[in-house]
Amino acid sequence: MSTPALRLGILGASEPVQSHHLPALHAHPTRFELTIIHDASTDILQHCQKRFNISETTTSPSDVLNHPDVDLVLNLLPFECHEQHTIAALEAGKHVMVEVPLSLSIDGLRRIRAACKKGAANSRSEGGPKVFVGCARRYTPCFTEIFKKELASIDRIYYARCRNITGPLVTPNLSTTNGLNDKTMNLSQNGSSNGNFNQSLAVPNTIINTTKFHTLLTDIFGNTDDITSDRVAFARFLGTTGSHDLSLIRESLGFPDAVANIAITDPFYSAIFHYTHDAEDEHPFTMLYEAGIDSVPRCDSHLTVYGAQKTVSLEYDFPCPSACGDSAMRVTVEEAEHPSEEHTPVNASPANGTSGANGVNGVPINGKPRVKRTVITSTVAEAYERQFEEMYSFFTGGETAKTDTNDALNDLKLVRMIFEHYDRQCGTIRTPLG
Repeated sequence: MSTPALRLGILGASEPVQSHHLPALHAHPTRFELTIIHDASTDILQHCQKRFNISETTTSPSDVLNHPDVDLVLNLLPFECHEQHTIAALEAGKHVMVEVPLSLSIDGLRRIRAACKKGAANSRSEGGPKVFVGCARRYTPCFTEIFKKELASIDRIYYARCRNITGPLVTPNLSTTNGLNDKTMNLSQNGSSNGNFNQSLAVPNTIINTTKFHTLLTDIFGNTDDITSDRVAFARFLGTTGSHDLSLIRESLGFPDAVANIAITDPFYSAIFHYTHDAEDEHPFTMLYEAGIDSVPRCDSHLTVYGAQKTVSLEYDFPCPSACGDSAMRVTVEEAEHPSEEHTPVNASPANGTSGANGVNGVPINGKPRVKRTVITSTVAEAYERQFEEMYSFFTGGETAKTDTNDALNDLKLVRMIFEHYDRQCGTIRTPLG
């Protein structure tokens, strides 16, 4: 007996939703039925309805949350709206998919878990409603099938680096991406509101619902005295692009032993993570994380791990693949190859050969070793395809998902480590996420 399609209610129709989420969902009508979509802009709603054959549209989130024919709510609103609408959907007995971060607050995550239990009485699914957390880059085939395998083959990690410097990320003109009635404002780069916000340096979903954002900040930091402009900027960053980076880092390298040297020069941020690769032999290594947004149209985004004989790099075009070509992710493996070695690259790019002192197109010069380079790519469409495959199985077949609420808690623990060190660095003793 075939499993019926999940009937979807979608909150938010921002540009990434139109470019990535909706095409991937629309391509599989036997799995997903696009029942209703919400946004503040009627122009965007009409465009989405026509392009993706969506049954209904609305400018009110409650129409999606209370729709009798919706099984799964996709909460694709800005992160300060994640908790409220996720809880409302769960208590109504509906499954929820929400983009990372599920929450930046420990108490918020507890409330979401409580809502799962409360909604069991209203759910059509055995076991009650569940939450799937979206992070497409963690489902990209070249990451799951190549990068992680190559990473595991490194005998000892000596150094790692994660960089995500992109720009410009322009907020779409037609949609506020939230559609709520509370007062909204644009946040400037120092976290304050003004009329001169530079849209070319905007982080994703920068049109913030101020009431909800302030409530979230109070929940995160507790004492309003701790809500400084730097903490506001850092929380905003971690609630958007930064959370995707940290989630990818954690799956690849695990939890760091310690976090050090947090630097906030909004809109640029950096941190140093200290790891022990082999607990038995105690081989320490350091990872430098640096991120920011400027007005240069490119993606300089990657996670690179260095061993003695091999360097493995994962380059990703998220969150703006359209500015960086067609591929969403590329895995590059570089190894020292000596002249006596015979090797035929597999799944390699046409430019595997190297030039310079080490040889040209695989021919060594003066008997020196050359670089053996292999490049494997995956597309944006493949990333979302794999993510929604696992989401569908998670909600219909009882399978587990690697990005569930337990995984979200681990992401939040890493965020907490960062904030705790920043507090020590600033000379305070508070634990902002506790």
